[in-house]
Amino acid sequence: MAKKWGVVLGGAIVSLMITGGMAIAVSPYDDIMVDRAANNYQQENYDEALGEMNQAWEKGAKTPIKAFYLGMLHYRLGDYVKAQEYLEKTVNLKRDFHEAQLQLAILLIGLDKADQATPYLEDLAAAGFQPTQTAMLLGQAASKQKQYAKAVEYFRQAQADPKLAQEAKVQESLALAAQDRPKEAKKILESAIVQDPNSPTAGFAQRYVDTLDRRIKDTQPFHFNVTGVFDYDSNVTLQPGDTGAAQAVSGAGDFVMTQIANFEYQLFPTGTYGLMAQYSIFQNFHRRLTRYDLLSHTWGMVPSVRFQQGTLWLPFNYNYTDLQSEKYYTGFTFTPTYLHMLNPKWGLEVGTKFSRQYFWWPLPFNQEDRSGKYYGGSLGTYYFFKQQKGYLQARIYYERADSGGSNWDSSTYHLLLAALYPVTDKWKFSGFVDLAMQPFDNPWYNGNPTAINSTRLDKILMLGVQSTYEIYKGIEFNVHYYYVRDNSNLPLYDYNRHIWGAQIGYRY
Repeated sequence: MAKKWGVVLGGAIVSLMITGGMAIAVSPYDDIMVDRAANNYQQENYDEALGEMNQAWEKGAKTPIKAFYLGMLHYRLGDYVKAQEYLEKTVNLKRDFHEAQLQLAILLIGLDKADQATPYLEDLAAAGFQPTQTAMLLGQAASKQKQYAKAVEYFRQAQADPKLAQEAKVQESLALAAQDRPKEAKKILESAIVQDPNSPTAGFAQRYVDTLDRRIKDTQPFHFNVTGVFDYDSNVTLQPGDTGAAQAVSGAGDFVMTQIANFEYQLFPTGTYGLMAQYSIFQNFHRRLTRYDLLSHTWGMVPSVRFQQGTLWLPFNYNYTDLQSEKYYTGFTFTPTYLHMLNPKWGLEVGTKFSRQYFWWPLPFNQEDRSGKYYGGSLGTYYFFKQQKGYLQARIYYERADSGGSNWDSSTYHLLLAALYPVTDKWKFSGFVDLAMQPFDNPWYNGNPTAINSTRLDKILMLGVQSTYEIYKGIEFNVHYYYVRDNSNLPLYDYNRHIWGAQIGYRY
């Protein structure tokens, strides 16, 4: 915008310089040299014009018009420090030199010095000089100073000029969005597009409408999704996808039907602080191996703090799981996580985990008591692309298990690599690889006090791929494949597992 207005001012500046120079001429350096500089300026010979104007400034009278002309020449040549210096000299020599005040304000806003530009623009507004352009600049200055309510009022004033109306509406929409008013912002943006659908500004506005649609959805207080899944599991365990349940591997395959529902209510969807309540239910049914049927409930609260370049989440949840209508597992988990955006594409994630878990099945001997304290930490990075719809992820994390039974005391070291690629707006493809090394602390005990057994060591590979297509708004169909390989030095825990399946879900 600043460059556009600089061009508009060009013709007025040249004529003003020539006529002003003639009016006060007292030497060749106040008329002839100024005329030469003006002609070179018109022909865009800025270097020659600058040399001539420097001579006129040094050897002739130091007038406001010469200072202004020097400021404009330095501006054209990209020397913004010198341009600011001479434009400030212009205003000091003649405070009511409105063209200089306007150009200086444009320059200062472009240099992220909006606080310095505001007084000049307020003088112009009081004088009634180019009121719509002045209002537009006041809006830009207010936005840069995060005074978004003021900015909205100024941009609305600027819309009185048909030439500025579309751009002013787009700027108003951005200011409204910055105030967490996405619905109002979208309405203004749509009216801007209608005004001139074929302009470059309308093209930007249309792309930003899509962003606002996602933001409106994200800032709604209530969200839920329901999913139905049909899988074939080649080696059924109690907790699908959790290698920690390896002691309950069936050694047999079965068809599995699963129903999942998640509900979230965000008490403070916008602002610095957030608080979200969550509830989810997971239930599966096996066609033959019904002793592995699970019903799991999870309740949680997620306080959060939103910073300018990151978000801190403090999730705390409680899980209760039944196995064939009998109490099987309960657990409390606290997982503080911070995601810091280094720039719009790169994010750094740091997390910790503290968990108290209880397993309620009857114990054959005390060494098999898996209940205990679990804690750990993680460090990861994200690379976002395609307007943050896709990402690459890498994460390392560590988990320590201090259980009631010596068979389950262990450390686990993970490396996770994951990616999501949006092929189109409706079709996305994702995958992950999770590598883990899990050394246990003590020799494994099998109930025979005379037996001498090795200390357990598991090397675990988990990978998965899935393809998801949005059939209709919020309705998604998914096909997937997962593989688990637990390479353990104890035959009881050494197993392979394949899961093939499809699911359909609705997300609101």
